[in-house]
Amino acid sequence: MNQLQQANRNIKLYIFIRIFAKRVFLPLTALYFIDTAGFTIRNIGLLSAFFSIIQLVAEVPTGYFADRIGRLASIRVGAVLAAIATTIYVFIHHKTGIYLGVMLEALGYSFLGGAGEALIHDSLVIKKQEHNYTKIMSRTMSISLVVNAILISFVPMTYAINPAYPFAIGTLAYLLLFITALFMHDVVRVTSVVKLKLPVLKQIVGKKNILLFGLSFGIIAALYTSPADMFNVALREYGIRIDLIGWIYGLASVAGACIGPFIHYLRHIKLSYYLLLDIFLVLSLYVAAYTRSASLLSAMMIIGIGFWRYRRIIYQSYLLNVYPTAYKATLISAMNNLEQINSIWLPLVITGAIHLTSTHVGLGLMGLFTLLVAPVFYFSSLKFFHRNPLPVALAPPPPL
Repeated sequence: MNQLQQANRNIKLYIFIRIFAKRVFLPLTALYFIDTAGFTIRNIGLLSAFFSIIQLVAEVPTGYFADRIGRLASIRVGAVLAAIATTIYVFIHHKTGIYLGVMLEALGYSFLGGAGEALIHDSLVIKKQEHNYTKIMSRTMSISLVVNAILISFVPMTYAINPAYPFAIGTLAYLLLFITALFMHDVVRVTSVVKLKLPVLKQIVGKKNILLFGLSFGIIAALYTSPADMFNVALREYGIRIDLIGWIYGLASVAGACIGPFIHYLRHIKLSYYLLLDIFLVLSLYVAAYTRSASLLSAMMIIGIGFWRYRRIIYQSYLLNVYPTAYKATLISAMNNLEQINSIWLPLVITGAIHLTSTHVGLGLMGLFTLLVAPVFYFSSLKFFHRNPLPVALAPPPPL
């Protein structure tokens, strides 16, 4: 099989990578740990922080592993680690076991993070279609979300039969992820390379802009994901049954599938408009939670999660344009790390605020915090991404 055929196969099979990499048990994780292992709200915050610390430490090294050893080797390792983690959730119901499972899950997703995206970008380079990265990624996400909508709607319904069943199904999904990766191929990476050394970065943006962008970008990204467990707790507190929470996530996948074919058009609008849309959606989640309206929070979660599935793709596209490099997985992992840094302390702050006040007040206070960070995020992102791309020089690709 030649390189072009391998690239075409990678793009086709990547749909299944996206399907099986999604956590079909996601809506139930915090509730499962509370119900079966005696976790409290504060314990959930600590667990989220622990997850983020592991990913923070592992994200860039695993991205470098994908660049040097192979994208698919990274995906396969990630799938195995995630499968072991969910197996632990099924059989071990004490805090030590849960922490072990969370550590392995975090490591698994660190190996998965960036590797698949980099593989698809490499495959598009072989096809001379790298300009279609945003379009291909959003289309793939859209198709995978159709399947995910079915899975994440019905898998939580097994919780009533046995709370461990959703995690057993998760193990099966990760094993299918591993099998899918066996049929894919790394491709030779021929691309323009820029070494990402600090002196080079200083020529693009000043220290102040790097600092403000990195800090605020990471906070906004973490404000989407850090309160996810607390939003699920809020839904149950506001009167939504556990099995119906799965349907909310299923509808979010449907919403994502519907907007997916059009997401790539957002790459062509002004960056300022995209930033405002991003800010509006994350802020709306906290406003909805503060109202204590189950229907409003459900609606905003459907819209917010649907959009969140794609929001990174746009930023990745900008990043790969500003910093053309063969070390794509490392670069994307570094971008993901901006979120992980802030995902360490934000869950502690969120659960602490809820512990001291109440669920809706605590989430409302985080909405005020989002409002304060938003202007810094907006202006620093404009300055960061609007710099001219670096001049590039051809260099031999790194070994697979």
